[in-house]
Amino acid sequence: MMEKQTKIIYILVGLSILSVILHNAFYNFFKIEEAVFFVLTFVFAISFIVYVIYNTITYFKKGEPEDLWKLGFLGLLGPLGLVATPGFFGFFGFFGFFGARSWKRIKK
Repeated sequence: MMEKQTKIIYILVGLSILSVILHNAFYNFFKIEEAVFFVLTFVFAISFIVYVIYNTITYFKKGEPEDLWKLGFLGLLGPLGLVATPGFFGFFGFFGFFGARSWKRIKK
């Protein structure tokens, strides 16, 4: 079972991907650019990045969430860079979260 913080990160990734797909589908059907799904994608993507950074810092300080290592599975999105866009190659970096169990906490 995933903790709430980890679930939120996965939900934000899913919502971001869904809004990109809806944006592209809307454009293919109507041939006009609309801003709604573009803004949603931007908001979800920025929220995802901020939440990953926040949870990583919280993990170093308090040791929570304990299942932060599960973010390593987001590294599986990296091969999409071969198909979709090279920007997805950055997701390979999430494989590093598999080592989160051995990260040392910051002691004050």
